[in-house]
Amino acid sequence: MKHSITAALMGALALSVACAEAKPYTRNVAIVVYDNAEPLDWTGPFEVYNDAAHFGSANGEDAFNVYIVSKTKDPVNAQGLHVVPSYSIKDAPRPDIVLFPGGPSSRITDDPEFFAWAKKAATEAEIAQSVCTGAFVLGKAGLLDGLEVTTFHGAIDGLQKRYPKASVKRGRRFVDNGHVVTTAGISAGIDGSLHVVARLLGRQVADGVATYMEYAWSPEASLATDYSYLNPSTDDRGRLSQTGDMHYSSKNYAEAEKVYRTLLESNAKDQDAWMSLGMALSAQDKHAQAGDAFMASVKDSKEPMTGHHLYLAAVEYAKAGSKEQAIGALEKAFAAGYKDRNLESEPALAAIASDPRVKELLAKQ
Repeated sequence: MKHSITAALMGALALSVACAEAKPYTRNVAIVVYDNAEPLDWTGPFEVYNDAAHFGSANGEDAFNVYIVSKTKDPVNAQGLHVVPSYSIKDAPRPDIVLFPGGPSSRITDDPEFFAWAKKAATEAEIAQSVCTGAFVLGKAGLLDGLEVTTFHGAIDGLQKRYPKASVKRGRRFVDNGHVVTTAGISAGIDGSLHVVARLLGRQVADGVATYMEYAWSPEASLATDYSYLNPSTDDRGRLSQTGDMHYSSKNYAEAEKVYRTLLESNAKDQDAWMSLGMALSAQDKHAQAGDAFMASVKDSKEPMTGHHLYLAAVEYAKAGSKEQAIGALEKAFAAGYKDRNLESEPALAAIASDPRVKELLAKQ
């Protein structure tokens, strides 16, 4: 299955290398917090989207830009959890996904200025999501009329009475209406957010996030078959990279190497592909080639991880017995800000630690 996916994507990549996304890949995710907001209502979804930003990255771009918004930038007391918002409603970026947690959501609905922003953000967003009693915000905005929705089990009757044009469902972890996604209370926000991730980025990314979180996610059977496996929000190149990562995770290192080399044939400046290729080569004990790949991954780069990647190159060259290259890479790693000077922790580097040039490098720090 994975081999056929790889072949298909390689073919597609050859036909559409020059294609560009019509819209930015990274989606803005605004998590709205207010005084006494229920902590897990929003920290659970924050964790999901923040992790998915990395797991769903493609072509060097994160899938999500996650930030906290409140009426002002003053610290918010969310039931003892003190939070400093990233933005106020006056300067917050326009969200593609906006999430309203439960708690006393009247802090939003009864505040004309706060609610005006919330209604506009929810109406214009690609997805307006509520957790628990955050559904009352969407209800007042007129977004629940004619929809099946859900909320915290203790608020079902209240939501139905206040917004009779909605059909409020019991026993549902979440209900997806496309633009509007409502979830039940507290931990249900995690399920609803994983569903949104699967819908936007594919089942493979959502599963990766759930595994990382050690969360026992069980997608609803009626929805699971509709999820794409590979990321539907990116292009053929992004999905091919994802396929390479799948091969690597499955320890099919030779297949992963093929995929990463295909990516580099069409874009030799793809630093992520060089880094991934280095990992795949290292796993096959092709240490000299891995060192070259790690060096290529930081060419002309000023990213914070540059020093670490150079250190990895030094390790690979040392494993290959290329002492001169190992020392050169180590010198560059230190110059780029790599701070760990305990070479004894890495056996390959311990073998060159007695070299006068290495001692001199260590002595300078």
